[in-house]
Amino acid sequence: MLQAYSLNVTAAANSAIPFNNVTIEKGTTAILSAPGTINLNKAGVYMVSADASSATAATIQLSRDGVLQPQATSTGTSPSFTTLVQVSRNNCNCNCITSPVVIRLVNPTAAAETFTDANIVVTKIC
Repeated sequence: MLQAYSLNVTAAANSAIPFNNVTIEKGTTAILSAPGTINLNKAGVYMVSADASSATAATIQLSRDGVLQPQATSTGTSPSFTTLVQVSRNNCNCNCITSPVVIRLVNPTAAAETFTDANIVVTKIC
């Protein structure tokens, strides 16, 4: 399980929203590997919940391995969504052919967005 958030952060156009704080990180199934990157390391189904707030309407969208997910997007002054992500393989440090599934919460628009806060929770449910 992972919960990460940021306060008063700007995301450039078509880029990941950086998360500067980790509230909960239990185990190694979901880890924040960079300010805007979350690695899903174990096979299974994950529930991803994200929300943000901004002074003007903004858009947030989930990216999985670099591909925007159409079912996981929201626009407004308080955009939010909850979606499921299925991971079919384990990321094993024992060989060089496996890698994690990488998710990012992104600003998919052509302009930079400033978020008063941004929050993401990733929970492996099975």
